[in-house]
Amino acid sequence: MLSDTVYELCHDEKTVTSELLQDPSQSPTKLFQKLYHDRKSKSHKSSSNESVDKDENELRKVLQCGNWGNSQPSDLFLKVTNLSILSSSSLTFWEAYLTLIQIYHDALCALEKNPMSGVVSPPLMGSNGVVPLTIIAPLPDLCRHMANCIVRAEKEVFLATNFWIHSDASTLVTNAFRELSRRAGERGTKVIVKMVYDRGDPQQLFENHLPVPEKKYTSEKVQLPAAHEIPNIDLQVVNYHRPIFGTFHAKFMVIDRRIGLLQSSNVQDNDNLEMMIHVEGPIVDGLYDTALISWGRSLDPPLPMLDSSATGAPIPCHASQQPDYDAPDPGPLPELTVDEHHYDSDIRAEAQRMNGLLLPREGENRTQAVTRRLNTTIQTDMSADAPESDQEFIMQPYVVLPPHDPFPMAVINREPWGAPNHSSIHTPQNSSFLAAINNAQESIFIQTPNMNAEPIVQALIEAVKTRGVTVTCYLCLGYNDAGELLPFQNGTNEMIAHRMYKALDTDEQRFRLRIFNYVAKDQVRPIHNKFKRRSCHIKLMIVDERVAMQGNGNLDTQSFYHSQEVNLLLDSPLVCHAWREAIDRNQNTAYYGGVSPDDGCWHDPTTNDIPVGSIGIDPGRFSWARGAVGAVQRASATSMNDLLSSKMEEETNYDLPIREITTYTHSHTISATTTKESTLHTAARTALLDALSCAIETASKSPSARALLGPIIPDTIVPHGFQVPGTSHIVDPVKGTFDLGILIRYLDHNDASWDNIAALLSISDYLSRHPHHLNQQKDSNKPKPTISTLLAAITKSYEIQTHYQALNAFHAHNLDHVVLVELASAAVCSWMMGHSASQTQSIISHVWMDVGPSRLYRTHPCTVPRKGWAAADAASRAVGLVMRADRDGAGEAMRGVGCVLSKKGEGFWDGRFGGREFEFVEALGRGGVERVMYKIMPVEGHGCAAVEAVLVQMERMRGMGMGMGIWEEVDEVLVRTTWAAKYIISRPGREALKCAAERDHCLEWVVAVAMVKGREIEVGDSRVEELRGRIVVQVDEALTRDYLDVGKRSIAAGVVMRLKDGRVLEEVLVEYPVGHVRNPRTEEEVRRKFVRNMRLMFTEEEIERILEMVERDDARVCELVDLLARPETHISEK
Repeated sequence: MLSDTVYELCHDEKTVTSELLQDPSQSPTKLFQKLYHDRKSKSHKSSSNESVDKDENELRKVLQCGNWGNSQPSDLFLKVTNLSILSSSSLTFWEAYLTLIQIYHDALCALEKNPMSGVVSPPLMGSNGVVPLTIIAPLPDLCRHMANCIVRAEKEVFLATNFWIHSDASTLVTNAFRELSRRAGERGTKVIVKMVYDRGDPQQLFENHLPVPEKKYTSEKVQLPAAHEIPNIDLQVVNYHRPIFGTFHAKFMVIDRRIGLLQSSNVQDNDNLEMMIHVEGPIVDGLYDTALISWGRSLDPPLPMLDSSATGAPIPCHASQQPDYDAPDPGPLPELTVDEHHYDSDIRAEAQRMNGLLLPREGENRTQAVTRRLNTTIQTDMSADAPESDQEFIMQPYVVLPPHDPFPMAVINREPWGAPNHSSIHTPQNSSFLAAINNAQESIFIQTPNMNAEPIVQALIEAVKTRGVTVTCYLCLGYNDAGELLPFQNGTNEMIAHRMYKALDTDEQRFRLRIFNYVAKDQVRPIHNKFKRRSCHIKLMIVDERVAMQGNGNLDTQSFYHSQEVNLLLDSPLVCHAWREAIDRNQNTAYYGGVSPDDGCWHDPTTNDIPVGSIGIDPGRFSWARGAVGAVQRASATSMNDLLSSKMEEETNYDLPIREITTYTHSHTISATTTKESTLHTAARTALLDALSCAIETASKSPSARALLGPIIPDTIVPHGFQVPGTSHIVDPVKGTFDLGILIRYLDHNDASWDNIAALLSISDYLSRHPHHLNQQKDSNKPKPTISTLLAAITKSYEIQTHYQALNAFHAHNLDHVVLVELASAAVCSWMMGHSASQTQSIISHVWMDVGPSRLYRTHPCTVPRKGWAAADAASRAVGLVMRADRDGAGEAMRGVGCVLSKKGEGFWDGRFGGREFEFVEALGRGGVERVMYKIMPVEGHGCAAVEAVLVQMERMRGMGMGMGIWEEVDEVLVRTTWAAKYIISRPGREALKCAAERDHCLEWVVAVAMVKGREIEVGDSRVEELRGRIVVQVDEALTRDYLDVGKRSIAAGVVMRLKDGRVLEEVLVEYPVGHVRNPRTEEEVRRKFVRNMRLMFTEEEIERILEMVERDDARVCELVDLLARPETHISEK
């Protein structure tokens, strides 16, 4: 029975929201306690003059405990005392609403013992609203809608999430904050943004709600915008957790107190299919109240919408959403990405953009289009196995409902409970879940990652056995299996499915229990969650196709007994029907995911095997040990390892730069799925082709380079070895990296940036060729050794090096920059090998212990050919570290040093870097590969602009009528250039240059040769040596600033000619020489260079096949390497 106390609570004029309006300085947590903590339940006593049946009165009371608006039932329903007296048509009409009331009744009754258990002021629990949009899609698509709602905000945003981890997903949101700030600045306003997340902290033993300072929320894994980046936003962040198990598991957002978003997803990159609903109307007031209570701290500054209730205000979508569905199709629209900010003005425009991305592109079928969308998180190369016929109903992530009247809704939350027991049972969430199951008459549909809360399991069994209800459960295979094996967690999904089927008595009952494992839209089988390829995180229950519960709460033990959850109870057949249709439209679970009633496990229809990675129904005697590992992993994810395992954290706490590189290489997704990422792939292909052409040129022309190639011990045979391009040598990956590195760099004709491709190509070839790794790749989440992965690896390695090179002068400490070749190659190759983050961090620490060689061999007068194989040596060292770490049992021997950079005295910064820490222009991104300086002429990159400028001046002189030997008319050449060019390649005077390594690193020499010979720089002309003495190199501050400016990255030089007759030719300034990405001739000249070099060893047909192979994203790397092999006879023949 509903107590008078609860009835009075629901009719109280005071709520947390209303009281904060009167005094915003109050703590919402203390205010919530003040209003409701001491409200004792009173027993209900029927009045002696009651003239109606007590059941009717009970229903009347429940109906009066909500703001149902125009959706409130008529007087007929309020007078019903016996449903049997109604006609069958009336019964059908009222049963739907009665189901909601029965569920809502039990949710209210949960407040009798603890009015605070619902984390919302009781007057705001029951309400009404509309659902104009539902999203069932990969996680980033939910963040795209969050981003659109943020940029459209006028006054305030409240964002709550469990995990917030810096990622592509979080960048979509942080970019939206920056755009919101810009728009607010244009309006002359300031927007208040408050954010809550759960990143456990030891201080939360004493204070659950911790304010997060700017220094903390802008660093490491969070990376929210700093105040100066969003000057028109006042951002505040709170870290909320109730130790030990009281996780803040809520995930919702409220915008301007008019729009509420309630989703299943955190803000992080993962492989999950997720669900979000967009609600508007009075129900938003309930979510707003929950937000204030969750915030827990005084509002400083106050939220500007405290005085503007959603109740009574116009519903936003009713103003913008029209019932007209015949609007012209705009066709495919560009995607909102971290790099391309395509925001939309309303829901309809958003849906057109997002659903259009599922249409096949040129060369794609419909299944491949779906795979492209599902591969946009942490996995980039998962392939489809579903037939094209499965795409008859194409995936539709954004479900826009037609305009509809507000319908009944209720906020059904649960409070966080930190104690390690199961005493926190009576909450609106739990009572609603159980009431829905217990009152179901026909059907129950559930989709949840985990389902092992014992009360839920027993209620579902009873629904099937005693009432003949059909129960359909979509569960994710293996979701947190290890954690669910802990004592009192009640077991995995497979174990629960087995128990449920065993509890049924007849085949007819087992037929009505239908349990499925989630199968993605492009697959024909479930994939275990541990592989992080295709998982599902949706939390939804639909009863009798009329009433639904959606939100944050799983049906597992943690959510049922401990975590704070936020959910909505909705009464709408329209919405329920749309959701069920979209669920099955956007996944293949119903087609392929059915488990066997015999054991509750999915079995391969051909082999009858259970899925790879599956624990099955019997985890063994030591399942608790697996559970302990899972618990540690879960704790680490929320940083509660600070409380549970501080010693472990201390031992593995690597310096921040090491952690950042590891996070970038392991988590940053790069694939040709967007315009920006397609551009990156194109840039990486160009870099790959240029490197290969340089290798072929060296193999063809340089006997001294060829002398260093091949196995250390002649005639050594390496099974499944690396075929060195341009040769017949087959060597191990370490020597292969060295050999290819020499071929790419030795003549110094490769791109002027970096030399990682040797390491990346040899490792990719090894992974795509060696049987051991081929077998592992079949069912693992390791990156597949395809051309697409190779291009992503090139992009990442170039980014790491440009990131470190921009502001850190290694040469100033006599360190050669090839230390960065080893750094980037080691990090990216470790990722390609499928190593864990801790393995990658350890390997990177060994790179910094190697320190890197002295750059003496680049410094005149000590320049020697070693500079042509220094990068090869560094890259091969990286591959050696990675290969050692990959050996079974090598973990202890390869253990790294966390403080390798920061250790006082002996660490890299103090010991080798002058006590300076690294400086960076910006966070690691993806643009480094687009800033490559290609060598169209065989000149050190810093000299290219000067050579081009000199050639222009020589053309001027010819235009003045000067003929042969015009260089003799020159008295002095003034070269104005950057500090880097002066320091690195200026060699004033006429001192003899002993070898090619010294000549191409002498600015004066290359300028003189250009004056005498033009573009074809040669050796052995005495006029060149005489001219060198007339060339003066000067440093220019403005050119140096532009060289260092990340927005320009020019590599400029200006040349003035003073002639012997006294005339002065005005300066020719070249800012972006041919080879620079900003020079429009670069792409064409690189292509010509590639074809010219490849012709040294290959026919036109062979060159065409190589180009075709590089363009095939799905090709295995070993297929490309095989095309590049040449027998020794080609060297002499060509």
